[in-house]
Amino acid sequence: MDCVWGLSQATVRQVQDRLKPTRPMAYNTVLTMMGILREKGFLRSRREGRADVYHPSVTRKQVGRSSLRELRDRFFAGSARGLVSELLDSERWSAEEIRAIRREVDRKLREKDGRASGA
Repeated sequence: MDCVWGLSQATVRQVQDRLKPTRPMAYNTVLTMMGILREKGFLRSRREGRADVYHPSVTRKQVGRSSLRELRDRFFAGSARGLVSELLDSERWSAEEIRAIRREVDRKLREKDGRASGA
């Protein structure tokens, strides 16, 4: 998916070439994976000459949110607090990164407070 998102559209050969430096794969392996992604609704394709050209049908953000919800539910019993706590404890974050996270939490609290007061 990362390759197709990066290219906006791609053939199997283009994805294979893009993967080659870090994760070389046989053409048929890439073809199979892209077919599975199409069947699952992540990609759509159109025929151009002898090749199928694939386009993402979901955004990176949509997939990220869905994956994050699944991670939260599967490993943290649905607890956002548990997920965030583990995230903060699992890395050595810079003070600036932690402040940025705090700003995001504060922004979300302001949104919630605004909705609660009828604003």
